[in-house]
Amino acid sequence: MKNELDEEYEYGEEQMIELEDEDGNIAPYMHVGTIPYKGEWYCFFRKAEPETEEEEDEVVIFLLRGEGEEQELVTLEDDALMDEVFAEFCKEYEAYENSEDAKKLDGADS
Repeated sequence: MKNELDEEYEYGEEQMIELEDEDGNIAPYMHVGTIPYKGEWYCFFRKAEPETEEEEDEVVIFLLRGEGEEQELVTLEDDALMDEVFAEFCKEYEAYENSEDAKKLDGADS
């Protein structure tokens, strides 16, 4: 995937970004979340318009480096680190899904 933040834009309520794969194909991705892990920040994206069931479940993970205008997305090469970061993301996502904030957004009253 391309390693820089290209043309971030809003799509409804979702943050979107265009990413380029190793074959030069550009596709819009939705920002799913960003979490801190072991002193670094990691961003998670899902394809905005998945073409297969596999793509619907696929999440792309990048290390976020730099600040402000100098931010870039760095591809993770370490599979073990990727697994750790994804497990942490799942843990945080599950905690959020069970939180009062999530229930309020879903329209459920406490």
